[in-house]
Amino acid sequence: MNPNNASYLLNFTLPRGDVGATGPTGPTGPDGSIYARSAYLVTFNDGTFANGITIQSGDRLPIDREELDISDIITLDTADDTLQFNLPGYYKITFTVSAYVLHTTNSTFDPNTDFVSLGFKLVGTDNVYIGTSQWVTDETAIELVGQGIIAVVDIAETYELVNLAKENIYLSSPDQKNTISNSLFCNPLVTIVIEYLGRQGA
Repeated sequence: MNPNNASYLLNFTLPRGDVGATGPTGPTGPDGSIYARSAYLVTFNDGTFANGITIQSGDRLPIDREELDISDIITLDTADDTLQFNLPGYYKITFTVSAYVLHTTNSTFDPNTDFVSLGFKLVGTDNVYIGTSQWVTDETAIELVGQGIIAVVDIAETYELVNLAKENIYLSSPDQKNTISNSLFCNPLVTIVIEYLGRQGA
């Protein structure tokens, strides 16, 4: 046998040590239910106002109905059109509004006046946390969307959705009777979706 071509087989085992002591319990993770809390607010077009609901400069938009809030994260005052947050922390807010403005200069579009501007803000202040603006070139209702995240520290503070333009705006959407649906959800004037994102240290 040629030693240069020899093959060797080595068998060995590693001894297994004793089971170590159990380590300390790690920190508890966040409660998943916190991140699933949300509210849904809506103002329907019930056909009462043929030309839309007039909202004067600086006035609040109506928030008529708390459609969903099973986790009780907000308190809505439908008489005052304001809301409060029931938990401190961060909130994601998305609002959608169908509105238009009448031209102020002989039915000719004026970019300085003919637009809709909306803001979600703290009542009694100019602290606008979420806003949106869009020109209206032909006196036809448009859909505006505002989205943002706010930090709520004081749950006693009150918030509102306001017409920030210097001119009146009009909330309007297609007549529900002209659709194939009997649901008022097909043509709402205002919708607000609020999601509670939790808070640091919670």
